[in-house]
Amino acid sequence: MKKRRAVITGMGIVAPNGTGIKEFGSSLRSSSSGITWIKELSDLNFNCQVGGLCKIENSSIKEKYQELNIPIISRSTLLLTESCLEALKDAGLSGKDNHLVKNADIIIGSVVGPADIWGEKVIDYVDKGKHLKLGSYAFEQIINSSPAAMLSGLLGTTGRVISNSLACASSTESIIEAANKIRFENKDIIIAGGVEAYSKYYWATMDAMRITCSNFNNEPEKASRPMSASARGFIPAEGSAVLIIEEYEHAKARNAHIYAEIAGSNVNCGGQRNGGSMTASNFEQLERCLSGAISDAGINPEAIDYISGHLTGTKADVSEIKAWKNLMPDGNLFPYINSVKSLIGHTLGACGAIEVIAIVIQMKENYIHGTSNCEDLNPEIENLISREKVPEEAVYNFRINYAAKANFGFGDVNACLILKNLNE
Repeated sequence: MKKRRAVITGMGIVAPNGTGIKEFGSSLRSSSSGITWIKELSDLNFNCQVGGLCKIENSSIKEKYQELNIPIISRSTLLLTESCLEALKDAGLSGKDNHLVKNADIIIGSVVGPADIWGEKVIDYVDKGKHLKLGSYAFEQIINSSPAAMLSGLLGTTGRVISNSLACASSTESIIEAANKIRFENKDIIIAGGVEAYSKYYWATMDAMRITCSNFNNEPEKASRPMSASARGFIPAEGSAVLIIEEYEHAKARNAHIYAEIAGSNVNCGGQRNGGSMTASNFEQLERCLSGAISDAGINPEAIDYISGHLTGTKADVSEIKAWKNLMPDGNLFPYINSVKSLIGHTLGACGAIEVIAIVIQMKENYIHGTSNCEDLNPEIENLISREKVPEEAVYNFRINYAAKANFGFGDVNACLILKNLNE
């Protein structure tokens, strides 16, 4: 039996520095930041008063998609819809009741789901003794599966609808699960991705943990500092990204444009042992996740040309690079590594899907985007890899044959995938 291959045939995105693939790609190439000062957070005395907010209004999305124009609807659903419909159009699968889309599974990752509805509607109404005024829409919107289920209703799909949460590895796992369904379960098309919407209520919990950076409230574009010696925490952000994952022969038969192949993957957990905890990684299992994905792709570690890091601007950045270095001990062969989060912040459950799209864009256009704000590279990182492997400016005319994307999350969970460039 011929081995089934999973490929990417469509992409859609809503990010703090660009709505749509074209705008996001342009911002990526020019290293344009989407991080801004947020007055609401300042008024509420947050330590970190900056973040990545998408430049799109809820009302404009409702106007475009009338089915979503209901009294109570989460911003997660609106952002997810916007990115998904772009992905379907990009894949040549748009159009009402497309028969190929009808049978597709939907897999969407998120950390907190529709937190905005809880904070802005449910708690407020309940505390004021007006919960009956919430009406019939509130419950269907607060459940974590609501964005994925709403999307299924909008598209009329009859396959599985899966809403997964693997902390900050959520959408990476969504893509991996989609690829595995195609490789091993005879699926032809999967809609996969992730979404996270802004809410002051869950951003407050991160601020209370003091894991977000409060040192650059007056200079938002400098606040997200992955791999920097002056990094003091991550910058929260919202966003959504969706990919159409398709079986290779199926895509070829309908003359779909194929961006890249998901050549290998691995997901595991450190069990919160041997240094692992709810907020830290078991280093041995993190490294095992990376090596497992490389092995699944059937390549040597040295074949990887580029790593899109999880790299959040915390002390975990050093451990992440150390794990990759252990797999590639020859420093001369270590690939380029960068962080999309330096430009948009940390979109939590959506970050993996957003970063996969960034990889594909770079593959297609033969360049590596620069990582902002790492001019003072952490000395521990500089002792591990050559400074030139962490470009501050874009590196042009560079072909990426294989790229790695790993994300790690609270709960000591890890996910990694390997992308193969199919642009001949």
